[in-house]
Amino acid sequence: MRDSSEKRLIEDVIPIDVISRTSASEKVGGRVGHPASLHLWWARRPLAASRAAVYAALVPAAGRTRSVDELSDFFDALCTWGGPAQPIETAREEVLAANGGEAPKVVDLFSGGGAIPLEALRLGCEVTANELNPVAHLIERMLMEYPQSYPGLGDDIRRWGTAWIDEAWTALSDLYPAVDSGTGQTMIGETDTDKRLPLAYIWTRAVRCPNPATPEHDAHLLRQTWLGRKKGRYIALKPVPDRATWSLRYEVVEATTEEGLGFDPAEGSRGGEVTCRICGAPVESRYVKEEARAGRMTTAPLTALALKPSGRGRDYLPVGEYDLPDDAECMKRLAELPIDPLDEPLPGTMRITGGTCMVYGFSHYRDLFTPRQLLALSTLAVGIRKVHDAARESGMDEGRAAAVATALAMALNRVADRLSNLCRLDTKNEGGTNTFARQALPMVWDFYEANPFAGASGDVRKYLKETANLVDRLATIRNPAKCVRGSAAALPLPNDSQDAVVTDPPYYDNISYADLSDFFYVWLKRSVGFLYPTDLGGELTPKRSEAVVAAYRHAGSKDAARQHYETLMEQAFREAHRVLKPGAPLVCVYAHKTTSGWSSLVEALRVAGFTITEAWPLDTEMPERAVGRGTASLASSIFLVARKRNPNAGVGSEGEVMAELNDIIKERLERLENLGITGADLVIATVGAGLRALTRFERVEQDNGDVLPAERFLEMVQTRVLDAIFGSLAGVDPVTRYYVAAQYSYGYGQVPFDEANNLARMTGADLDSPNGLTNGVNPHVSKAKSAVILRDFEDRGHDERLGQPNVDGGGTMPLIELSPPTAVPLIDVAHGVLWRAEHKPADVRPYLLSVNVDVMRLQQLIQALAGRALRSTANEAKSREASAAERLLVSWRSIIGEQGLI
Repeated sequence: MRDSSEKRLIEDVIPIDVISRTSASEKVGGRVGHPASLHLWWARRPLAASRAAVYAALVPAAGRTRSVDELSDFFDALCTWGGPAQPIETAREEVLAANGGEAPKVVDLFSGGGAIPLEALRLGCEVTANELNPVAHLIERMLMEYPQSYPGLGDDIRRWGTAWIDEAWTALSDLYPAVDSGTGQTMIGETDTDKRLPLAYIWTRAVRCPNPATPEHDAHLLRQTWLGRKKGRYIALKPVPDRATWSLRYEVVEATTEEGLGFDPAEGSRGGEVTCRICGAPVESRYVKEEARAGRMTTAPLTALALKPSGRGRDYLPVGEYDLPDDAECMKRLAELPIDPLDEPLPGTMRITGGTCMVYGFSHYRDLFTPRQLLALSTLAVGIRKVHDAARESGMDEGRAAAVATALAMALNRVADRLSNLCRLDTKNEGGTNTFARQALPMVWDFYEANPFAGASGDVRKYLKETANLVDRLATIRNPAKCVRGSAAALPLPNDSQDAVVTDPPYYDNISYADLSDFFYVWLKRSVGFLYPTDLGGELTPKRSEAVVAAYRHAGSKDAARQHYETLMEQAFREAHRVLKPGAPLVCVYAHKTTSGWSSLVEALRVAGFTITEAWPLDTEMPERAVGRGTASLASSIFLVARKRNPNAGVGSEGEVMAELNDIIKERLERLENLGITGADLVIATVGAGLRALTRFERVEQDNGDVLPAERFLEMVQTRVLDAIFGSLAGVDPVTRYYVAAQYSYGYGQVPFDEANNLARMTGADLDSPNGLTNGVNPHVSKAKSAVILRDFEDRGHDERLGQPNVDGGGTMPLIELSPPTAVPLIDVAHGVLWRAEHKPADVRPYLLSVNVDVMRLQQLIQALAGRALRSTANEAKSREASAAERLLVSWRSIIGEQGLI
């Protein structure tokens, strides 16, 4: 058996650029057979990052035979989604060999969507997946327990699932009657008149128009009337008011250009506020809310979608060419089903960010569905119990029958996500979005009601097929995991038993997943609640022990909410400390970018007895984009590696820690820059490594004897990291020194002239002489009465001559060279590069070739302009110059090239 305290690969070197790229690409495009296709779960870690973390945490750094390039190639093959099986087999063999031929024991405290424990299982580990949330727990069992425990389960899911769907269709087919070819937009030559099932129906919300001078009529609240927007095919609904009947109908209009439509489909409501299309009266959002809360908001049909008779493209049928559902009949049939009404309350408006429908009178989960949707979903839910009982009667054992039923419940929840009245029409793809297009339940004024049997978005057959196929793939993993539902503060594991803890903890005050997951929980209760009375026995998911800073759960007290989060995190990490073998690593995947979030995590680890030994930044959220496009590529995740602290570590002093910190920062900056890491990734990784100095002691005391708070230490570390970066600019010209110092000290706001002038003297610059920073055609600083303001790249960079040789200090080319040329300030070149990167990215490289510049020094300057990586608060925004610098650094290597500017 190996020494568990030996240095692991993740504490030495890992190819973070490769892991980032494979993680980001995993989230783009089709992912047939990906575990994420089983069921929606929020903030699920990419499999690539999870696999890399587990592998690198378990194999030793010593004895590594691969070169750096070979290691990158291996990780590329290992982490690429859909890649060959051999690299995974090789990694599995190395993991087992490193543990003396035995399967290492790995636990994830907060398993969530199951990515980390699934990848540990794939690498041959003995896995414990712990999770408090019952929805996530059942997802994990369907990923890591049932497929591996019941060979051939996929075939059973197909067989019994087909019977389940067939019975539901028999009961519900009259709700989705077929339509004739109709007028629609059928083109000349399409003479096939076979009936077709509507793919979906589009509705709008409506309230009674408040105009007292007209007969009663409805005001439609639709946000816009676009149906499809593709080159050469623009299609929209044209509102046609009828003042004789005080009603509104819609014509389907198609044209080859937007202008050809003859009206603006973008006109509509904003936040529920609209102009009545019949009488022209204003309908205010306040009135809409009052009507909605009083139960007087209704729906009105707009159109139905059907596949063209040719089998390609969509037809949009006007109202009158398809049957409308009888809501009263649907509710009558729903009451006859052996299923509880959907009476669970929706979360209050303070519980979910990103917009909420609850302010418009939505109070219970039943309000998120039309009567037809409720009947369809409830019929499918009841059918799962029937399938389970029929499978048992056929001789299937209880565990296997439960696995089949749970798989069908997963498919049902995917249908529910596509079958609420919060789904929108995606006009680009002419299909429907899901309910949780973002982590919220926002109000939707015109919604897309899918037909769950028509073969398009929301089709139950599609989800059944995908679930069965995924189960087949997962069955190739040799052993099941131990899936545990419970608190991370009370693991059912013995002391000193685990070879590694790899986990993705809750991110401070990001999202309450318990509140979001209730949407799925209420359907799981009705479909498989009889199988899981303990997990699904409550009204809604448990929230008291959820680790999140949610002030509404603590009488509105943010301080009490933070204390709750920190206590739970500390308890969880103490439990990790208990179950880890001596010297075994803990890898924590973290992504919060405020000092409050980081300090809470760091303090919990420190108090629990851990020392942070390493930190690696990863961008798992998006592929690298071309320079000047998209958003900054901040490190969306960071691997923090920790070990059990020496119990005799004792108390450290602030002076001792800060002295050690300087050495760590110097080493880390040099090492990471050599690896090509820049921007916020560079700052965050260096800050993370600096935590080693703080956490290797039981506590660190300031000179006055008080404990040094983690939050203050993080601010100090970040300041010193930036000082080190700025220190590399000590030899640059005075103008650049002033600009960087002023930007760091004051930002881009007004600064009193005297204060700015003092800073200019200290940096050797001249602020206000004829050749000073405030003068010239393109000055670096503008004057505003008795104050000055820095002019950033957007203010200055458009000048084509900026940064070019033979220009004066203000960036202007002299007509006649009467004296030796003024040295070009490096900040001028930086502004020229930044402006081109944002507005003319193709010109960046030619511009750099045209100026005489030290590229390494220029990169250091742009790194300095990118500034801080950790924000003081979640609402703190980067300046436009810092954001542009961050975006440029992401693509720096591709711009400069491996061989430099040649």
